[in-house]
Amino acid sequence: MSSDPLVPDDVWRTHEAAPDRGAVLRAAHDGASAAGVPGARAAIRSVLTRMFGGPPFDPDADPGDPGLTGPGSASWIVIGEPAAIAGGLRGLLVQVAHPLAMAGVHDHSAFREDPLGRLQRTSAYVTTTTFGSTREALQVSRRVRAVHPRVRGTAPDGRSYRADDPRLLTWVSIALTSSFLTAHRLWAPTRLPPEEEDAFVAQQSRIGALLDPRVDLTALLHDEAGQAELRADRIHLPMIADGTLPMTAAGLDEVLASYHHELGINHQGREALAFLRRPPIPLAARGGYRSLLTGALGSLDPVQQGALELRWPPVATRAAVAQAGAALASMRTLVGTSPSKRAAEHRVVTGGSAAAPG
Repeated sequence: MSSDPLVPDDVWRTHEAAPDRGAVLRAAHDGASAAGVPGARAAIRSVLTRMFGGPPFDPDADPGDPGLTGPGSASWIVIGEPAAIAGGLRGLLVQVAHPLAMAGVHDHSAFREDPLGRLQRTSAYVTTTTFGSTREALQVSRRVRAVHPRVRGTAPDGRSYRADDPRLLTWVSIALTSSFLTAHRLWAPTRLPPEEEDAFVAQQSRIGALLDPRVDLTALLHDEAGQAELRADRIHLPMIADGTLPMTAAGLDEVLASYHHELGINHQGREALAFLRRPPIPLAARGGYRSLLTGALGSLDPVQQGALELRWPPVATRAAVAQAGAALASMRTLVGTSPSKRAAEHRVVTGGSAAAPG
C-alpha cells in the first residue's frame, strides 16, 4: 500500500502508473449489447462517464479471476442493470437520512469543492467490488478503510461519530444494498426470485464486512488460497458472524427498521440533499438525472421520506416511480448492458476460469 497520506474523501487517488484499460473496455463498450443503438449508446455513455467517472478496474489484470461474487451471481445481475444507476442515487439519499453519516460527509468530504468526486468514488467502489478481480476488490476496500480512522468528530446534536464504528459501517452498507435491491424490484425487466434476493444481500454484506478493521486485508492480498476461501464464504468475517450485517432480504428489512429512531435531517443533510437535486452535471444529462432522482425519492419508504422532510401524496410518489421507469427503459434500449460487466466476463473467460460460487 502507498505510504503517501490519504485525505478523507480521496480514497480513489493513486500515485501509481495507471494500467492500460483501453482495449478490453473499448470492446466491451462497443459491443455491450445488440439491443443498444450505437450512436445514442456512445453519447449516453459519454455523459455517464463524465458523471460517474471512468472504468475503475483493469479488465486485463488477473485473468481468470471471477471476483468476489463472479459471473451469474445476483450481484452481477443487479449491479449490471441500468436500474442500478437509480439505485446508487437512492443509496446516497438513504445515507443522507442519518445525521451521523451526514456529519462525517460534511466535516471530512470535499463534495462542496469537488461535487461529482464523491459520486464517482462511490460508483468506483461499488463497481470494483462487484466486477473487479478479487485482488482489486480487496485493494479498494483497504484504501477505503485507510481513510476511516480519520473520519471522526461531533455532530451538531452533540453526538460523537467515527466512520469505522460498526453501527455506521452497517448503515452505509445496508443503505446501498437495500437501494440497489429496491431499484431492481421496481425498474429491472424481471425480478429476482426470493432465493436470489437473499443471495444478493448476503454477497453485498460480505463485501461490506471487508471494511471492518478486524479483517486482515493485507494478509488476504498476499494469500491466493485465502482469496479462494473468501470467494467460497469460508473466511471468518466478524460482522457476518455476529449478525451485524444481514444475510437475507427479510433480515435486511429488520436491520433497516432498527435504524428508524436514529433518522432525521439537519442543515448538513439539507445541504447534501440540495446538491443532489442540482448537481453540476452536463446539460444533456439533466432531464434524465432529474427523472432518476425524483424516482429514487419516490421509492423511499415512508419513514425515510419523513426523515428527509418529504411530504409527497401517494399519487406523486407513484408518478415519480413510473417516470423513472420510463427513463430507465429508454436507457436500457439505447445503451444496452453494462460495459464493466462485459469486461469482467472477458477477464474470467480469458483465464479459462469457471464462475465463482454465487
